[in-house]
Amino acid sequence: MNFVNPAFLYALPLVIVPLIIHLFNFQRSAEVKFTNVAFLQTVKEMSNAQDRLKKILVMIARMLFILMAILAFARPYIPKENGYALLKNDKGKVSIYIDNSYSMQSERNAKTLFDAAKDIGRNIPNVFPVGYNYQVMDNRLTGASRYFMNHDRAEEEVIGLNYSNFTRSISELDNFSQDAFLREKIFEGKQVFWISDFQKSTVGLLENIAFDSATNYHLIPLAADKMENLRIDSVWLDKPFIKQKENNKLNVRISNLGNADVEDREVTLFVDKVQSSNTTINLVAGDTKTVEMAFAISDPGNKQCRVNISDYPVDFDNDHYFILNVSPKINIAIISDNPKSYLSTVYKNESFLNATTFKSNSIDYTATNEADLLVLDHVDYINESLNNVIVNAIRNGTNIAVFPSKDLDIDSYSNAFGTLISKNTIEENATMVGTQVPPSKDPFFANVFEKRVKNMSMPEGKPLYKWQGRGVRTLLSYKNSQSFLSIQENALQNNYFASTPLLPNYSNFGRHALFVPVMYRMAILSKTQSDKLSYKFDEKNLRVRIDGLEKGVIYKLRKGEIEIIPSQKVNADVLTLKLPSDDMEAGSYEIIKDGEDKAIGYIAFNYAKGESQLEAYSSSELSQKLETFKNVRVYDNLKADSFQQVFKENNIAQPIWKYFLYTALLFLLIEMAIIRFWKTK
Repeated sequence: MNFVNPAFLYALPLVIVPLIIHLFNFQRSAEVKFTNVAFLQTVKEMSNAQDRLKKILVMIARMLFILMAILAFARPYIPKENGYALLKNDKGKVSIYIDNSYSMQSERNAKTLFDAAKDIGRNIPNVFPVGYNYQVMDNRLTGASRYFMNHDRAEEEVIGLNYSNFTRSISELDNFSQDAFLREKIFEGKQVFWISDFQKSTVGLLENIAFDSATNYHLIPLAADKMENLRIDSVWLDKPFIKQKENNKLNVRISNLGNADVEDREVTLFVDKVQSSNTTINLVAGDTKTVEMAFAISDPGNKQCRVNISDYPVDFDNDHYFILNVSPKINIAIISDNPKSYLSTVYKNESFLNATTFKSNSIDYTATNEADLLVLDHVDYINESLNNVIVNAIRNGTNIAVFPSKDLDIDSYSNAFGTLISKNTIEENATMVGTQVPPSKDPFFANVFEKRVKNMSMPEGKPLYKWQGRGVRTLLSYKNSQSFLSIQENALQNNYFASTPLLPNYSNFGRHALFVPVMYRMAILSKTQSDKLSYKFDEKNLRVRIDGLEKGVIYKLRKGEIEIIPSQKVNADVLTLKLPSDDMEAGSYEIIKDGEDKAIGYIAFNYAKGESQLEAYSSSELSQKLETFKNVRVYDNLKADSFQQVFKENNIAQPIWKYFLYTALLFLLIEMAIIRFWKTK
């Protein structure tokens, strides 16, 4: 048996104090005054032996009480089987993981969980011998964290930790630490500490973790006093294409991920750091709402935007960043052999629409390469040159609209678009078939019809061609259910196929009122569908359309003093980026050419949604799920100032001071019982 506080043993001489008191009282003579000699007979009958036994028992109870109390304060313990081996090993290795994800902004006892984790992490080396080395990991899993370091260096690493946008599962952390042990050729006696809030959305499935049997795992869950957080889930526009000075609405979806209701929280929209709109929101716990924020932007160009919601203490997701492209230039390349082309003037009424028209035998390759929308009108045959134009357009994410000729070469079109095309037999005097009003929920026709009426005028035509294939669906159908206008939805772009030529004897679509809004919609969607408002850090490959990109030029992301050169590829006007593994903060980043200062575009990043979900495993849940693993220990409500003591009691020695305390209280009760109930005559 050993003692945590052996200094208290110096108080052991106090045990003889009751004996001294007893002997002193035994030597004194008691004077008894009698008023009547009749009492002499009673005195003679008193049992001196019983009285003396009572006093001796009281004295013994007091002495044992003092003895047990002193031993309890000295905190006796019995060393565990591996306790001495742990302390005597002067070449051990310990892996320490400190969760520095943003969910650790939650507070406990007026201190963030992250600060509490760092305090505990700094104390871990104090329980091991001087010769031990330590691996300090956080969610970045940097190259430096692959190696072990001495006590002082490890403490410096812990102190220098900051928040990171990375999140890691328990399996990732275990693999990382086991690789480090393997490099050091440590195969037994391994110690691993994980200090985290053990967030359910990021920690992974605990049941699937293959815990190493030669490793002692110490899980230190940190729980917040309250679970409070508001998150901006997403934003979207009523009108995806933003015209300057045109009223629009931004829809902001907000979730209350805490366990308390919130009232009158302010939501603010900033455009280029200028407040453009604001509103308030009330949310009960666990609820989600969408608020509308009206705005208008007076000048064209890229705008760095931000929606802010007031929330504390978890504030990393209070801002949602995004980019708005106001009245962007849309390039349209029209390849038409149609003598009665209705497309030559349809795009001339808006300054942001830049349409170029040419014949199939004189293709302007510069226009097709820069095009956002490629239109084929009355082109009989797709030759090799035009086929290359189509292939490049599909690869670059350029939308294509096809209005066939009456003598379309089916094989060349099928090969170019990967579709099946069948031609119907149409008699020369056949009447045109009317089309149906499209479904109101079809996103293509959003904001096209101001009002839908029962007998709405719709275009007519003759269903000459039928387009079929993967991803092909009907946008506008005839009343006989055949397709008038189809769309082929691909991963990066869309193709539109008309079933009939733009000729007066085949269709009145080119002269119908619906023709202009449909063609505008094709052009606008060619720009807006490929331009995402923002990205998340967990997305791997990002595609940004920027006019005037140059091959061989290095493009960088810049935010203030931060400059990042991601892995990149340029294809026409599409810049494909792969984010580096470096830690990045949310916000709007400028896209600049290497060696130049002027921004040519912008891209916005936000944190992944999972980090905002604060629900975490409690210590009891962890213990229950991991109870089958004997080498996994879960600590409950651990604090930095008590860590060393708790760790030693749980891993190095079995504390028995409680038993001495209980025994001391027992002897105290025995003494009181003897005095109270032992009556001597």
